[in-house]
Amino acid sequence: MVTSTWTAPGGATLSGSNPLWIGSSNQSTLMLNSLGTGDFGYYVCGVSVTPINTQYITGPMGITNSILVSVHTASITISGSPVAGQIYTLNCSGALFGNTSLIPVITWRNATGVVTNGNGIIVSNGVLTFNPLRTSHGGQYTCQSTLSAFSSMITSSTQLIVQIPPPIITTTAVPGQVVITGSNITLLCNVQLEPSVDSTVMVTSTWTAPGGATLSGSNPLWIGSSNQST
Repeated sequence: MVTSTWTAPGGATLSGSNPLWIGSSNQSTLMLNSLGTGDFGYYVCGVSVTPINTQYITGPMGITNSILVSVHTASITISGSPVAGQIYTLNCSGALFGNTSLIPVITWRNATGVVTNGNGIIVSNGVLTFNPLRTSHGGQYTCQSTLSAFSSMITSSTQLIVQIPPPIITTTAVPGQVVITGSNITLLCNVQLEPSVDSTVMVTSTWTAPGGATLSGSNPLWIGSSNQST
């Protein structure tokens, strides 16, 4: 009779490992599901052999063998609020818990494929640097961590939603801010968006009179990044 026992890293005996074998060639199976970063380490299979006829035969006791289980992970770290016009980074960390001798290869992907240097993006050692961040950079980014030696690949994704900073607004009066009774005046409201807002956006303006009344006829709809409301 052959019996086996599986022991987890840390020394705990695992149940459900089919501990009973009959015969000389057998296999004991330990299924590990949904592994986490705390599950890496050496798993030990302990075997004992007990002869059925104990009168003339003795068997070895306490024979063990171990196997190292490493856990491959990938995670994304963001640098803060993604605001157009600022420098922004996405950092992907790939790790092999239980084996520090192997370093995963990091690849970034978006909707168009593999992300490479260019268009305001710098890729270096798993870090995406947007300098500056543009509204056209928005979308889903996927970090791919690969270990070729084990044919292991894992991915982690994040959605980059770029925030538009407040526009610069200037107002002017033509012919000037001081007018005489009965004359006409033209008020201009100029809006300038951050140059890194390179996607089509809708800008609306509203004129408010002294006392708080909203004025009509102010052409409330603009399309583009540089506009004027009269």
